[in-house]
Amino acid sequence: NSRGIIRPMLIQIPLLSFLAFGITYPLFLWLNVQDPIKNNFHRFHLGCPTVIAGFAVIWLFVLPVEQGLKNMALLWLAAALAVNALFWNKEKAHLLTVTLLSLWGMKLFAVVYATLVRPDAMQTAIGIFAGSIVAGAFYAMNLGHFYLNVHGLRMDHLKKAVAVLAVLLALRLAGNAYYLAVEKVMHAGEMKPVWTFINSLDGFLLWVAVFFGTVFPLGGSYFAFGTLKLKNTQATTGILYALLSAILLGDLAYKYYLLKFNVPM
Repeated sequence: NSRGIIRPMLIQIPLLSFLAFGITYPLFLWLNVQDPIKNNFHRFHLGCPTVIAGFAVIWLFVLPVEQGLKNMALLWLAAALAVNALFWNKEKAHLLTVTLLSLWGMKLFAVVYATLVRPDAMQTAIGIFAGSIVAGAFYAMNLGHFYLNVHGLRMDHLKKAVAVLAVLLALRLAGNAYYLAVEKVMHAGEMKPVWTFINSLDGFLLWVAVFFGTVFPLGGSYFAFGTLKLKNTQATTGILYALLSAILLGDLAYKYYLLKFNVPM
Protein backbone atom coordinates (compact mmCIF):
# COMPACT_ATOMS: atom_id res chain seq x y z
CA ASN A 1 0.00 0.00 0.00
CA SER A 2 1.01 3.65 -0.19
CA ARG A 3 2.03 3.79 3.47
CA GLY A 4 4.38 0.87 2.95
CA ILE A 5 6.03 2.79 0.11
CA ILE A 6 6.20 6.15 1.84
CA ARG A 7 7.75 5.03 5.11
CA PRO A 8 10.92 3.46 3.64
CA MET A 9 11.24 6.43 1.28
CA LEU A 10 11.19 8.87 4.20
CA ILE A 11 14.28 7.06 5.49
CA GLN A 12 15.97 6.38 2.15
CA ILE A 13 15.89 9.99 0.92
CA PRO A 14 17.77 11.53 3.87
CA LEU A 15 19.97 8.42 4.18
CA LEU A 16 21.28 8.73 0.62
CA SER A 17 21.59 12.51 0.92
CA PHE A 18 23.39 12.45 4.26
CA LEU A 19 25.79 9.69 3.21
CA ALA A 20 26.68 11.37 -0.11
CA PHE A 21 27.22 14.65 1.75
CA GLY A 22 29.40 13.06 4.41
CA ILE A 23 31.75 11.30 2.01
CA THR A 24 32.27 14.25 -0.36
CA TYR A 25 32.40 17.23 2.01
CA PRO A 26 35.98 16.68 3.33
CA LEU A 27 37.32 16.74 -0.23
CA PHE A 28 36.66 20.49 -0.37
CA LEU A 29 39.59 20.97 2.00
CA TRP A 30 41.75 20.50 -1.12
CA LEU A 31 40.71 24.01 -2.17
CA ASN A 32 43.01 25.35 0.53
CA VAL A 33 45.90 22.93 0.05
CA GLN A 34 48.33 25.64 -1.10
CA ASP A 35 47.47 27.96 1.78
CA PRO A 36 45.76 25.99 4.58
CA ILE A 37 43.43 27.99 6.81
CA LYS A 38 44.47 27.83 10.44
CA ASN A 39 42.58 28.61 13.66
CA ASN A 40 41.36 24.99 13.89
CA PHE A 41 39.50 25.41 10.61
CA HIS A 42 39.75 21.70 9.75
CA ARG A 43 38.03 20.51 12.94
CA PHE A 44 34.50 21.49 11.95
CA HIS A 45 35.05 20.42 8.36
CA LEU A 46 36.03 16.91 9.42
CA GLY A 47 33.65 16.55 12.35
CA CYS A 48 30.48 17.84 10.70
CA PRO A 49 30.41 15.40 7.74
CA THR A 50 31.28 12.52 10.06
CA VAL A 51 28.28 13.30 12.26
CA ILE A 52 25.96 13.72 9.25
CA ALA A 53 27.16 10.46 7.67
CA GLY A 54 26.81 8.84 11.09
CA PHE A 55 23.06 9.48 10.99
CA ALA A 56 22.93 7.69 7.63
CA VAL A 57 24.75 4.69 9.13
CA ILE A 58 22.28 4.61 12.04
CA TRP A 59 19.32 4.71 9.65
CA LEU A 60 20.71 1.65 7.87
CA PHE A 61 19.87 -0.31 11.00
CA VAL A 62 16.21 0.72 10.67
CA LEU A 63 15.96 -0.74 7.17
CA PRO A 64 15.84 -4.47 6.38
CA VAL A 65 19.32 -4.73 4.86
CA GLU A 66 21.94 -7.43 5.28
CA GLN A 67 24.08 -7.42 8.40
CA GLY A 68 27.20 -7.40 6.24
CA LEU A 69 26.26 -3.96 4.87
CA LYS A 70 25.59 -2.67 8.38
CA ASN A 71 28.99 -3.95 9.51
CA MET A 72 30.69 -2.31 6.51
CA ALA A 73 29.03 1.01 7.33
CA LEU A 74 30.00 0.80 11.00
CA LEU A 75 33.60 0.03 10.06
CA TRP A 76 33.75 3.08 7.79
CA LEU A 77 32.21 5.27 10.50
CA ALA A 78 34.78 3.98 13.02
CA ALA A 79 37.56 4.87 10.56
CA ALA A 80 36.08 8.35 10.08
CA LEU A 81 36.00 8.90 13.83
CA ALA A 82 39.60 7.69 14.06
CA VAL A 83 40.68 10.18 11.38
CA ASN A 84 38.93 12.96 13.32
CA ALA A 85 40.71 11.96 16.51
CA LEU A 86 44.07 11.70 14.73
CA PHE A 87 44.01 15.22 13.30
CA TRP A 88 41.83 17.02 15.87
CA ASN A 89 44.70 18.59 17.81
CA LYS A 90 46.96 19.12 14.81
CA GLU A 91 47.30 22.31 12.80
CA LYS A 92 45.78 20.74 9.69
CA ALA A 93 44.49 17.43 8.37
CA HIS A 94 46.51 15.13 6.11
CA LEU A 95 44.53 15.45 2.90
CA LEU A 96 45.67 12.15 1.37
CA THR A 97 44.29 10.31 4.40
CA VAL A 98 41.05 12.28 4.18
CA THR A 99 40.79 11.51 0.46
CA LEU A 100 41.28 7.77 0.99
CA LEU A 101 38.53 7.85 3.61
CA SER A 102 36.22 9.61 1.13
CA LEU A 103 37.01 7.07 -1.61
CA TRP A 104 36.19 4.27 0.81
CA GLY A 105 32.96 6.13 1.61
CA MET A 106 32.11 6.24 -2.10
CA LYS A 107 32.47 2.46 -2.23
CA LEU A 108 30.13 2.22 0.74
CA PHE A 109 27.67 4.56 -0.99
CA ALA A 110 27.74 2.35 -4.10
CA VAL A 111 26.85 -0.73 -2.03
CA VAL A 112 24.12 1.15 -0.14
CA TYR A 113 22.71 2.52 -3.41
CA ALA A 114 22.70 -0.93 -5.02
CA THR A 115 20.84 -2.28 -2.00
CA LEU A 116 18.26 0.47 -1.58
CA VAL A 117 17.69 1.50 -5.19
CA ARG A 118 19.42 -0.60 -7.87
CA PRO A 119 22.95 -1.63 -8.88
CA ASP A 120 23.60 1.04 -11.50
CA ALA A 121 27.06 2.62 -11.79
CA MET A 122 25.85 5.75 -13.59
CA GLN A 123 23.09 6.42 -11.07
CA THR A 124 25.56 5.83 -8.24
CA ALA A 125 27.92 8.42 -9.75
CA ILE A 126 25.03 10.88 -10.12
CA GLY A 127 24.14 10.32 -6.46
CA ILE A 128 27.70 11.07 -5.34
CA PHE A 129 27.80 14.10 -7.62
CA ALA A 130 24.55 15.38 -6.12
CA GLY A 131 26.07 14.99 -2.67
CA SER A 132 29.09 17.02 -3.75
CA ILE A 133 26.81 19.91 -4.77
CA VAL A 134 25.14 19.99 -1.36
CA ALA A 135 28.57 19.66 0.26
CA GLY A 136 30.02 22.44 -1.91
CA ALA A 137 27.22 24.81 -1.00
CA PHE A 138 27.54 23.98 2.70
CA TYR A 139 31.32 24.36 2.59
CA ALA A 140 31.14 27.74 0.86
CA MET A 141 28.51 28.98 3.32
CA ASN A 142 30.54 27.82 6.32
CA LEU A 143 33.68 29.36 4.87
CA GLY A 144 31.87 32.66 4.45
CA HIS A 145 30.74 32.47 8.05
CA PHE A 146 34.35 31.78 9.07
CA TYR A 147 35.36 35.05 7.37
CA LEU A 148 32.95 36.92 9.62
CA ASN A 149 34.75 35.66 12.73
CA VAL A 150 38.37 35.57 11.57
CA HIS A 151 39.67 38.74 9.92
CA GLY A 152 42.57 39.05 7.51
CA LEU A 153 41.89 35.92 5.43
CA ARG A 154 42.64 36.04 1.71
CA MET A 155 39.56 36.39 -0.49
CA ASP A 156 40.91 33.65 -2.76
CA HIS A 157 39.62 30.93 -0.43
CA LEU A 158 36.00 32.00 -0.70
CA LYS A 159 36.32 32.81 -4.40
CA LYS A 160 37.53 29.26 -5.09
CA ALA A 161 34.69 27.75 -3.08
CA VAL A 162 32.03 29.77 -4.93
CA ALA A 163 33.68 29.08 -8.30
CA VAL A 164 33.75 25.32 -7.70
CA LEU A 165 30.10 25.38 -6.63
CA ALA A 166 29.17 27.28 -9.79
CA VAL A 167 31.04 24.76 -11.96
CA LEU A 168 29.28 21.83 -10.27
CA LEU A 169 25.90 23.48 -10.79
CA ALA A 170 26.69 24.22 -14.43
CA LEU A 171 27.58 20.56 -14.97
CA ARG A 172 24.34 19.48 -13.35
CA LEU A 173 22.36 21.90 -15.54
CA ALA A 174 24.00 20.45 -18.66
CA GLY A 175 23.27 16.91 -17.45
CA ASN A 176 19.65 17.80 -16.69
CA ALA A 177 19.17 19.34 -20.13
CA TYR A 178 20.61 16.24 -21.81
CA TYR A 179 18.47 13.89 -19.72
CA LEU A 180 15.29 15.85 -20.44
CA ALA A 181 16.02 15.87 -24.16
CA VAL A 182 17.18 12.28 -24.67
CA GLU A 183 16.10 9.86 -21.93
CA LYS A 184 12.80 8.09 -21.30
CA VAL A 185 10.99 7.04 -18.15
CA MET A 186 8.38 4.38 -17.38
CA HIS A 187 5.16 6.16 -16.50
CA ALA A 188 1.58 4.89 -16.49
CA GLY A 189 2.68 1.58 -17.96
CA GLU A 190 4.57 2.94 -20.96
CA MET A 191 7.94 4.47 -21.79
CA LYS A 192 7.70 8.22 -22.22
CA PRO A 193 10.28 10.93 -22.95
CA VAL A 194 11.33 12.61 -19.72
CA TRP A 195 10.35 15.95 -21.29
CA THR A 196 6.78 14.66 -21.64
CA PHE A 197 6.84 13.26 -18.12
CA ILE A 198 8.06 16.49 -16.49
CA ASN A 199 5.12 18.34 -18.06
CA SER A 200 2.61 15.82 -16.72
CA LEU A 201 0.70 15.97 -13.42
CA ASP A 202 3.02 13.42 -11.79
CA GLY A 203 6.20 15.03 -13.07
CA PHE A 204 5.67 18.77 -12.76
CA LEU A 205 7.33 18.93 -9.32
CA LEU A 206 10.53 17.87 -11.05
CA TRP A 207 10.62 21.45 -12.28
CA VAL A 208 10.95 22.41 -8.61
CA ALA A 209 14.04 20.21 -8.35
CA VAL A 210 15.59 21.69 -11.49
CA PHE A 211 14.84 25.27 -10.54
CA PHE A 212 15.73 25.26 -6.86
CA GLY A 213 18.42 22.58 -7.08
CA THR A 214 20.22 23.95 -10.13
CA VAL A 215 18.99 27.05 -11.97
CA PHE A 216 18.38 29.37 -9.01
CA PRO A 217 21.65 28.63 -7.17
CA LEU A 218 23.64 28.84 -10.41
CA GLY A 219 22.19 32.28 -11.03
CA GLY A 220 22.73 33.19 -7.39
CA SER A 221 26.41 32.32 -7.62
CA TYR A 222 26.78 35.23 -10.08
CA PHE A 223 25.60 37.65 -7.38
CA ALA A 224 27.89 35.96 -4.86
CA PHE A 225 30.83 36.75 -7.14
CA GLY A 226 29.60 40.32 -7.40
CA THR A 227 29.67 40.83 -3.63
CA LEU A 228 33.08 39.15 -3.44
CA LYS A 229 34.45 41.72 -5.87
CA LEU A 230 33.28 44.35 -3.40
CA LYS A 231 34.96 42.34 -0.60
CA ASN A 232 31.62 42.18 1.19
CA THR A 233 31.90 38.73 2.76
CA GLN A 234 28.83 39.31 4.93
CA ALA A 235 26.59 39.80 1.89
CA THR A 236 28.24 36.84 0.16
CA THR A 237 27.55 34.62 3.16
CA GLY A 238 23.91 35.73 3.18
CA ILE A 239 23.58 34.80 -0.48
CA LEU A 240 25.22 31.43 0.17
CA TYR A 241 22.71 30.72 2.95
CA ALA A 242 19.91 31.26 0.43
CA LEU A 243 21.63 29.10 -2.19
CA LEU A 244 22.17 26.28 0.29
CA SER A 245 18.50 26.34 1.30
CA ALA A 246 17.44 26.13 -2.36
CA ILE A 247 19.89 23.32 -3.11
CA LEU A 248 18.64 21.30 -0.12
CA LEU A 249 15.04 21.68 -1.31
CA GLY A 250 16.03 20.69 -4.82
CA ASP A 251 18.00 17.69 -3.58
CA LEU A 252 14.96 16.34 -1.71
CA ALA A 253 12.85 16.68 -4.86
CA TYR A 254 15.53 15.03 -7.02
CA LYS A 255 15.74 12.10 -4.57
CA TYR A 256 11.95 11.71 -4.52
CA TYR A 257 11.79 11.36 -8.29
CA LEU A 258 14.75 9.00 -8.24
CA LEU A 259 13.11 6.61 -5.79
CA LYS A 260 9.52 7.01 -7.00
CA PHE A 261 9.95 7.16 -10.79
CA ASN A 262 13.59 6.13 -11.38
CA VAL A 263 14.56 9.55 -12.76
CA PRO A 264 18.27 10.01 -11.90
CA MET A 265 18.90 13.75 -12.32
